[in-house]
Amino acid sequence: MLELLFFLPVAGALLLLLLPEKAARGGAFAVAVVTLVVSLLLIPSAFAHSGAYGTVSSVTWVPAWGVHWALGLDGLSLVLSILTALVSAVAIAWTPARQRTYYVLFLLLEAFSLGTFLAADLFMFYVFWEAMIIPAYLLIAGYGGARRARAALKFLIYSLAPSLLMLVAVVTLGYEAFLQFGSWNFSLPVLRHLVLPTSVQMWLFAAFAVAFLVKIPAFPFHSWMPEAYAESPAPVTAMLSAVLSKTALYGFLRIALPLMPVAAHRFAPVLGVLALVSILYGALVALTQRDGKLVIGYSSLSHLGLVLLGIAALSYTGLEGAVLQMVNHGIYAAALFLLFGVVEERLGTRDLQAMGGLEARGPILAGLFLIAVLTALGLPGLQGFAGEITVLTGVYLVQPVWAWIAVIAVILAAAYFIRLFQKVVHGTPPAGSEGGGRPEISGVQIALVAPLILLMFVLGLYPNPVPRAVSHPLRSVTQSVRVAATSAPTAMSEVAGK
Repeated sequence: MLELLFFLPVAGALLLLLLPEKAARGGAFAVAVVTLVVSLLLIPSAFAHSGAYGTVSSVTWVPAWGVHWALGLDGLSLVLSILTALVSAVAIAWTPARQRTYYVLFLLLEAFSLGTFLAADLFMFYVFWEAMIIPAYLLIAGYGGARRARAALKFLIYSLAPSLLMLVAVVTLGYEAFLQFGSWNFSLPVLRHLVLPTSVQMWLFAAFAVAFLVKIPAFPFHSWMPEAYAESPAPVTAMLSAVLSKTALYGFLRIALPLMPVAAHRFAPVLGVLALVSILYGALVALTQRDGKLVIGYSSLSHLGLVLLGIAALSYTGLEGAVLQMVNHGIYAAALFLLFGVVEERLGTRDLQAMGGLEARGPILAGLFLIAVLTALGLPGLQGFAGEITVLTGVYLVQPVWAWIAVIAVILAAAYFIRLFQKVVHGTPPAGSEGGGRPEISGVQIALVAPLILLMFVLGLYPNPVPRAVSHPLRSVTQSVRVAATSAPTAMSEVAGK
């Protein structure tokens, strides 16, 4: 069934080429829903080996190089696969009357994202990592705004350049396996048994980290983000922020930390500083934006910086909070981008100075937008709070100063999200602005966003399912860094296992 989770969107994309143009949206949505159902049915499989990461399917692909088509599942890959399937299903059906090619590309983007989370072979991870770029680039370039060509090209360049460093690192790890085990091997469980000198770990970690930091994005590797987010259609922006950014954070947890634990300790302060700068920079820029979509975009930069900070803490609580916030951010960021896309479509503008009065003309849309905003700013009882408080607790155990600095951004988040909500919902639109009609959300879109809104309450009141699912994988990672701490102590090593 694990292979089915990946091949369903691929087969669906091929099937759409045979369907009439008018049936493309319904066909793509049906495939996405079935994919979501399959991801949910895999929940028992993730715990079949007491939660351990194991290869469920493996077929030799390139024997001479030891490359295998290998898919694996554990709690970490499971929760992110379910997130991908859910956001994809909602985003695919969100905008009607798209060309068939649009839905084909969207299903391929979903498939390659799932492949990245499921790959049990490092070379296959790299293949899926690169493959994601193609449909994302074409979706931005083909269906974006007036400056879509420039935005897509910038996204492509920023995505491809650091991936070359990753390829060199991937091949190096395969060669190290050849030297130590007698044959090329890229299996992630096997590579965890490599004994790498600190100098080799350092440059390997740096190569992976640059590629991951660009895709998150994190400061100062974020400059592709404003144009790509602004010019992409709302569903594509939702996928970029809610799903593709998580592939990079997942890469830190699946590859960089367990395979290069000594280097992880050495680089942890650097990652922590970059995370703090991302948190504060994103919050401050969001506070000054007039473009409502970029307010949400820079808020994502800040919130994903908080996830990176949890990873940089190298504590179990920090990693647990990071994964919980990855899931939470994926849900509320997708909802925010999609709902604001409706606002933009109805009012004909993203300029906050030209908005207002949504509460009277679209009360249901305003209500849904309010729930998403309150979730994103971390209101207790909604899912954003649980992730933030867990990350901050994990960071405080290691670096109290980092935690206090990060709290500043939490306060700023309330400021820029309340400003966004007030500009969009309250007041009266300026004279001569568009949007004099009734910009209410459609019944179909209400039904699509309802699962995201429901999860904001469910995971806010009872977030325990996510930490339970990822408990074993994260304990395995913290065990790796704890052992590394004994051979390469740092200022953080004393609490790495807390």
